[in-house]
Amino acid sequence: MTTKADLIVVGAGPGGSAAAYHAAQGGLDVILLDRKEFPRDKPCGDALMPHASSEVALMGLSDWLSEPSHGRFRGLSLYTQSARFGEALPPTFHGPYGYVVPRVQTDAKLLEVAKTAGARFYEGVRVTDILRSADGSVVGVEAISNGDASRYEAPLAIVADGSGGSLAGERKARQNVVARRQYLANVTGPDQDHLHIFATEDMNEKGAGYGWVFYFGDGRANVGAGVSTQTLARTGRNLKDFFNRLLEEPMLAEWLKDSEPVGPPKSWSLKTGMWGAKRAGQGLMLVGDAGSLIHPISGEGVGYAMESGRLAAAFAHEAHARRDFSAKLLAGYERGLRRQRAREHLSGLALINALPNLAILEPLFKVGEQDRNLRQTFIEIFTSDAPVYGLLRHPKVLRTLLFRTATQ
Repeated sequence: MTTKADLIVVGAGPGGSAAAYHAAQGGLDVILLDRKEFPRDKPCGDALMPHASSEVALMGLSDWLSEPSHGRFRGLSLYTQSARFGEALPPTFHGPYGYVVPRVQTDAKLLEVAKTAGARFYEGVRVTDILRSADGSVVGVEAISNGDASRYEAPLAIVADGSGGSLAGERKARQNVVARRQYLANVTGPDQDHLHIFATEDMNEKGAGYGWVFYFGDGRANVGAGVSTQTLARTGRNLKDFFNRLLEEPMLAEWLKDSEPVGPPKSWSLKTGMWGAKRAGQGLMLVGDAGSLIHPISGEGVGYAMESGRLAAAFAHEAHARRDFSAKLLAGYERGLRRQRAREHLSGLALINALPNLAILEPLFKVGEQDRNLRQTFIEIFTSDAPVYGLLRHPKVLRTLLFRTATQ
């Protein structure tokens, strides 16, 4: 079976659905493929940072975001070895709120909107190869569905098959973070309109990591932990052990004493920081997790996936308008991503790679208890609205960090 279109999008997560939506809205004939059948869950922290919420709203889903069952957060609380503080989200172009929505719901809704815009969706289709002509031009993809082979032909493909996908694997960065989460009901705790971040001694003595509690609006919470793969290598421990130890932290244990699990814990891997991935070539663009567009500090990826999907759709329109699907033209997609997001991604990755552990930042966190401007900078970094070097705006912080680094 052969099906033809203007554009093939592989993967119907946030990046793929956003790309398909914006491309179809502009008049392209779009085929959207996914190996899973929907609705399907994907383990995630479930937090939609303000910039991610803005992308969801651009797809006409503002009212859906505001449904009572969805958590809405207006601030962030940080708990470290020596410091504890909370602060409201700083004002941004993206609005004063973020949301916490289960990915099974987010992905299903974004897919629904993409289909309404005109994208033709085929589920249970596993793409096995990108097809090229004799001169190397992309001409479509080869796939398997229910054991049968099929072809989908188009001069342009957008790959959005996630960090674990194998398509165009040689273009992807290496895994460098692992995470685990569980849904729990009846989680108590203060300020349930905040994201709660735990930078514990256990996760940061020999590496970098943090735990979290993100509240939905229906009495449940997403409780999880993420650590770098360097942390696993240095400690010889596994992710499950770090997750279980987090649940035993005295403060969190108190919050969880009456909680009940809603399903088992689930784990996943991440490729963060943009570095090491090639996101464009002849007839090809990679978006979202497939392009390593995951923040190296927060682990947030939904907003970046949707941003990159929207930009890829714009270049798909440009390519068709010019009838030019060359690597030279599509390199503009890569440049656009770097102009928009390379500062926070690369500076965050550099910080994580440079520091032996996050404990070295404890004096900075302690200063943050008394310095509101510094607290806001921490939140801007975590919510993906500022690069790490924004800390250099605070001279006392810079002196403290340089002293601590010199004495390690």
